[in-house]
Parts: sequence; C-alpha cells; structure tokens
Amino acid sequence: MLAGELGEEALLKELRGIFAPTSPGTPVAIGDDAAVIDNPAGFQGVWTTDLLLEGVHFQKDWQTPRELGKKSLAVNLSDLAAMGAEPGWALLSLAFPPETEAEYILELCRGLAEQAAAHGVAVVGGDTTSNPWGLVISVAAGGAVPAGAALTRSGAAPGDAILVTGFVGSAAGGLRLLREGGGETCAYPVLVEAFIRPAARLAAAAAARQAGASAMTDISDGIASDLRHICEESACGARVVWNNIPIHDQLAAAADRYSWPLADMALAGGEDYELLFTVPAEKAAGAAKAITAETGVPVTVIGDLVAADRGILLLGPDGSLRPLPVRGFDHFRHE
Repeated sequence: MLAGELGEEALLKELRGIFAPTSPGTPVAIGDDAAVIDNPAGFQGVWTTDLLLEGVHFQKDWQTPRELGKKSLAVNLSDLAAMGAEPGWALLSLAFPPETEAEYILELCRGLAEQAAAHGVAVVGGDTTSNPWGLVISVAAGGAVPAGAALTRSGAAPGDAILVTGFVGSAAGGLRLLREGGGETCAYPVLVEAFIRPAARLAAAAAARQAGASAMTDISDGIASDLRHICEESACGARVVWNNIPIHDQLAAAADRYSWPLADMALAGGEDYELLFTVPAEKAAGAAKAITAETGVPVTVIGDLVAADRGILLLGPDGSLRPLPVRGFDHFRHE
C-alpha cells in the first residue's frame, strides 16, 4: 500500500507501535503536542540534528530501508559521542512523496528503532509531511553530560597529540563504489559497510574521556576539515604525519585498481564518523592502547598540535612539510 493511500493518521498509529510511547525520563512522549523530558540533576543537555536527503546523501537502491533508518540515527549519535555525552532521546521527522510504499517508511522506522534500542535512546516524537521531490529524513538527538564536562573542540593546546579511531576514507570509497556501480561493491565490503552502516563510537568516546581527551570531534567532513575546526577553536596549528594515517587495505587496493586519489579520500573524504581527538602527548600511547583494549576499536596517533603561527601542516612520506589541504566535504560545493 502506498503511504498516500494509507493516510497520515493511520501511518502515525503504525509508527507509535514501532516506538515505545514512554520510557524512563520521558513521562510524556509520542502522541502529545510535545515530549516532556526529565533533566537529571547535575547534568547538561546536549542536542544535535542532521538531515539526510534522497539524491544528496543516499539513493534508495544503495541500502535497505532498515539500514537507512539505522544510519539516520547513527550520524546523530556520532555527534553526541564527540561531545562525550550519553545519548537519551531522539526526534524523527520524515517528508516523502505520497506514492512511497508505506512499508518502506515503516521498515525505515523499525531500523531506527533498533538503533535506538541498542544505545538506550527513546524516540519521543517527530513529524511527517508530504514532499513530492523525494525522501527527507531529519533526526534530532539529545543526551546528557555532567555539568561543565562536555568535550568540545576548544580544549586542546600545543603539545597535545592528535589521535583517530578506526580507518579514514573508507566511507568515501564505499560511496564511490555505489555511485560508479559496475558490480564491484562485493569486492570491497568493508568500504561499502563504512558508508551504509557507520558505527557511532560511543564506547570509544567514553574511553577517550577517561584517558584524558582534551578536545574531540567526529569525522563527518574529513580529517582536513574537522582537524581544522579543532585548531581554529583551540587556537593551535597542527602537524599530521601521512605515514601514520590509518587506511584500510581495501581502500588502498581499490584506489590502486581504479586510480583513485588516495590522499584526497583519506584526508578529505566525509562520512567516516570516526572520532578525531587530542590528548596531552605524554598520555597518547597509553590512551590509544587503553581505548583499543576496552572497545576493540583501533586508535592511531597521527600527529601533534603546534603553535598557531606554524600553520596546519602535512608531513609527507618524503619528509617534506606542506600545508594540509584545506578542503573537506562541503555540502554547498558542486563538482
């Protein structure tokens, strides 16, 4: 049945059956004009929001609707992780053509509900509307952090080491495979997985905080862009060592096979949703080891912060220093 045939009221009743009506800390949730959330004493609220647009961030044939629902929440949870927050609540708004299959929307919501349950998140409300131009998914997610303890981009200082979780550029490789088609996605499953099913590094973020992280962000737009945010907010420069950048073997192999610009993908590819963070240099090796041991997520030291007047530099494989490319993913740049 098409969503337009089912109608808004019937669709909303189906959605209420997917999402729990209330949960601890949310005495009034789905079904009223607005949600009511209890604020824990001694904590501050942390909120974020993201949009996913059909034709811009995804195509329907790239993944199942359930996978798309999971990713829709994961990208928000990644922002909360980067702030050191414990996630708690989410709002979901959807706009889609009336001729969309109702089951597609319900499956998307089931996927989001599964992701929410896996991380203790209550979906407390949202909105639906018609949009003839395609599917639009808007998620707002909130959490809590002890008062004054949010990890921001402004807490770093010269001498801090720069660390990153996981591998970078993989999602850019997965997106490129999906866009270019040719049946090659199955040859590089790690890359496709990185784009379609990104992991929110909540456990790694908590472990990084415990290990003394001074500043943190997630890699949504690429190292080149997201590290620059930390440097600007913390009034620092940086030196990134190319030979230390963690690149998955499948990305290196695909880049070699298709003549992809590996450095651009690793440094400026977006949607990895890994964590980029800093710790005092003397704690770096221990922090990387501890986080990996606790969470199973590899952590790599990729450089250090320097005085702002030294700029943001890349140490190449030949030992030369050059400016780190400025560009990361830019939603308003068309190529």
